[in-house]
Formats: sequence, structure tokens, C-alpha cells
Amino acid sequence: MLEDDFNDCLSKAIHGYGYSLSALAQLTGISEKRIIHCLNGKEDPAIIHSLAPHLQLDSEKLLDLKNYQPATRCVAGLNRVITPFGHLGVNAYIVNVGSTSIIFDTGTDTTPLLEFSPSPTELFITHGHNDHIAGVSEFSHCKTFLPQELTHGEQFTWPGIRLKVLDVSGHYTPARAYFLEGLATPICITGDAIFAGSIGKCLNPTEYTTALANIRDHLLSLPDDTILCPGHGPLTTVAQEKEHNPFF
Repeated sequence: MLEDDFNDCLSKAIHGYGYSLSALAQLTGISEKRIIHCLNGKEDPAIIHSLAPHLQLDSEKLLDLKNYQPATRCVAGLNRVITPFGHLGVNAYIVNVGSTSIIFDTGTDTTPLLEFSPSPTELFITHGHNDHIAGVSEFSHCKTFLPQELTHGEQFTWPGIRLKVLDVSGHYTPARAYFLEGLATPICITGDAIFAGSIGKCLNPTEYTTALANIRDHLLSLPDDTILCPGHGPLTTVAQEKEHNPFF
């Protein structure tokens, strides 16, 4: 199951561009009532095709979201832990290579993380929303890296692993993604910057513009086979998001 349906994507883009319903009704010639029904989940292809160009969304990708289920799995050394939050939970990740154990975000309950990796070497945080940092205080026994302490392009290395910090601010500022090489396939822990078929909601048009630019420049520019590990919903890849994500 995806984090967002077509109507969620429409709502995020409407909010991102700062449109009012009355403005959209004027632009499209569609009544506010019909637009509201669509935003409440009633799929209407005519409305979607009318709205999408004004929101810089791909209407065909929006309509196909109900069929999009990325079949991406964790590679050896990568583990996903889901803890309760919203309808799909929130994802945290563990990367284990040799004696190195790196945790990315804490989720809302650290119990499964600490059971799987009782002695992590580092904790990296993607952004400051509470569902991603609720357990930070429980990792005082390892080095913690917060987004505001890390700059775009900064790199870390461990035996068999290379990590590059990427700026993905927008949904939250500051926010960082973590591109790792050394496993069988490159991976990128993205936080809430991008989801399979969607992106994280932004507070205002300025942040929305920033988010889209950072995703294009810093995430979708990664190798196509890179596994994207989002904060909510299923794993995906750069290639799949280029093909299916209606925001791009």
C-alpha cells in the first residue's frame, strides 16, 4: 500500500502552490463542489486531467497510482523497522556491515531497533518531526548526527560503507537524506522528502519549490537502481519514481 492516493497528491500540490478552491474553479471551469468530491477520494478523470496541468502534476501517473505497487525489497545489510504512526506506520532503518551498525531515525518505539541492534555505532536523523526522533534520548550510547549538524555533500566512511549527506529540505527544514554505497545495491534513506508515488507535504509555496528542486537535483539524479528508503510506505527505486511519481 502506498502512503498517498491520487487525492492526497492533488491536495499536497494545491497546498504547495497556495491555490484556493475558488481559484482552481476559475482556472478549470469546474465547480468547487466537484473539486472537493475529487479531493475527498472520488476519482474523476476529467477533473484530474483539468487540475493536473495547473499543479504541475502528471495526470496519467495520478490515475495509475492505484495500480502502482513497487516490489522493492531490502538488500542484505539493510533492515526496515516499522513502528506505529498513521495508517502505515513510520519507517526506521538499520544498516549492518561487519562490526558497523548504523541506525537511521528512531520511529515512535525504539524497542525493535534496540532488539535488532543493541549496540549501534551511529544514529543519523533525517529531520525533526517527532515520529522520526521520538527515541533519540535512548541512543546516548552511540554518536548521533542531526540534520542541522550536517552539510550537503559531507561524507563518512566505515569498512565497506560510504555515506554521502544530501540536502532534502522542504517538507521539513533542515532535512537530510543519506546515500550509501557498499551493499549489493546503492541505497538512500530519504526521510519524508519522497515516498513511493508522492512527496512529503510542505508548509508553504517557498518550501514546496525547495522540496521539488532538492528531490530532482539530489535524489532523482542518483543511479536508477538506487533503493529509496522513505519515512513512510514501501521501498522504491529512483527508476520507479521517475516512471510513476506524478510530481516528476
